[in-house]
Amino acid sequence: MKPPKLLLLSVSLAAVAAAATQAEILERVVARVNGDVVTLSEFEARQLAAVQQGRVAPAQIETFLRENNARLLQEAIDDMLILQRGAELGIKLRPEYIQEVIDGIKKENNIADDAELQRQLRREGMSLDDLKRNIERSIVRRQVLSRELEAKATVNEAEARAEYERNKESYTRKASVHLQEIVVPDEEQARALVVRARAGEDFAGMAREHSTAASRATGGDLGVLHRGEMNAAVEAVAFPLPEGGVSDPIPTDGGYRIIRVSEKKEGSVASFDEVKDEIVKRLSQERATRAYDAYVEGLRKSGAIQTMVTEVPLQLSLPAAGTGTMLPPSAAGTTAAPVAPDAEFVVTPQSRPERVAPPELPAATAPSPSPAPSPVP
Repeated sequence: MKPPKLLLLSVSLAAVAAAATQAEILERVVARVNGDVVTLSEFEARQLAAVQQGRVAPAQIETFLRENNARLLQEAIDDMLILQRGAELGIKLRPEYIQEVIDGIKKENNIADDAELQRQLRREGMSLDDLKRNIERSIVRRQVLSRELEAKATVNEAEARAEYERNKESYTRKASVHLQEIVVPDEEQARALVVRARAGEDFAGMAREHSTAASRATGGDLGVLHRGEMNAAVEAVAFPLPEGGVSDPIPTDGGYRIIRVSEKKEGSVASFDEVKDEIVKRLSQERATRAYDAYVEGLRKSGAIQTMVTEVPLQLSLPAAGTGTMLPPSAAGTTAAPVAPDAEFVVTPQSRPERVAPPELPAATAPSPSPAPSPVP
């Protein structure tokens, strides 16, 4: 059975599988954030998540990581700062709530029981503890950002209307026509078909019977086209035609084209009500992005942050397609983070690599979190 997509909370389904079997292992520290650490295995998991989300070809992984490692490390640090802020705010999920989320994952992925869930997790290189931890971190992060930034990203109707009035020309809709066509090789045949079409014969039926164009399969339907989206000769004929009008034969490569206007719309400015949701969404996202950038910058300035390496891996071991099985590294091997004279290591429980996705901004319209969150739908 193909492994299901288990983590539905902005957590990637791709990470480095644990290779160690001992109870404790020595972990390289990549960064220290207010006393907490980002380990090398956690960072490699973040790298792999970014590679798979970006659908990066194996041959391009090294280039991708070289260009993105600094950003990925900064995101790892920022996420830890946000989680630490969550602890300061007293945001902590009840174990039964996390179980409710897991039950929802099982139901959505048609997983019969806990044993099957754990089998699927093992195929993804995870344990049940990994899943619980990732669920908690994802939701805590989301709640922190919602609580801290929601008000700054909110756009009211008056602000949306003012934006509409300032940029009304941007909401002008081009004139459009819904066209059908028949293409035949002979002019005399084309003129005969024009006569029949103007007399009321079914245009789509004639297109299926006589047209040589690929559109014959759909009764000659070309869909809705706006000014500037079609051949200039066709456009010059199409827009002057009335709705239901049929053109004279138009010379084309290897024959003649007949067009019929099945629907016509004149150019107009969209009303505020028609575009309000679009404006609110765009402004909210812009504000959320600015608010998030300013927020994490503030966390960085007030935090004690130390990066422990100057270089991190540029190659990754990828899971085999459809399984959690690890493939061996490429012939070039993995470019490991160089060990500085003052390198720091920590002893951790058996490796449980973290699966993380790039930061996700809080929805501007998301409800404010409560101390005891209700189940995720």
